[in-house]
Amino acid sequence: MKTVAGLLLLLMLAIGLPAQGAEQKRYVFAVLPQRPPVAMHTSWRPFLDQLEKELGVTLSLKLYETMSQFEDDMKSGAGDFVFSTPPHVVLAYQSQKYRPLVRGSRTIAGVLFTKKNSAIKNLADLDNQEVAFVGSRNV
Repeated sequence: MKTVAGLLLLLMLAIGLPAQGAEQKRYVFAVLPQRPPVAMHTSWRPFLDQLEKELGVTLSLKLYETMSQFEDDMKSGAGDFVFSTPPHVVLAYQSQKYRPLVRGSRTIAGVLFTKKNSAIKNLADLDNQEVAFVGSRNV
């Protein structure tokens, strides 16, 4: 969390903090729905409160009941900052040119399933092949 706070501090400094006495800028911080909104609020609000205190800005926490609501808002650019998954980062860039600011240190991993009798047995079998992902949530 300290790394995220530090990087957000650098971002805020880069875009300019309001002068003392000036009206604080309000930013919307949208969070991918992972649990019910009440649980998400309990997890995220203390972090945003600390950022507000350290940065001198106001952060409105935007939570969602459904993934569709979150995706619609992200596509329309409703959040100034968005916490999301790697596939949503691609969608956010395609729709609103959002840029990732902070990422974890772990390598992104995924799972690919094939039929037992498929000719594809390992990743090398996919070299120079087109892979399609089914569903509107897959980018």
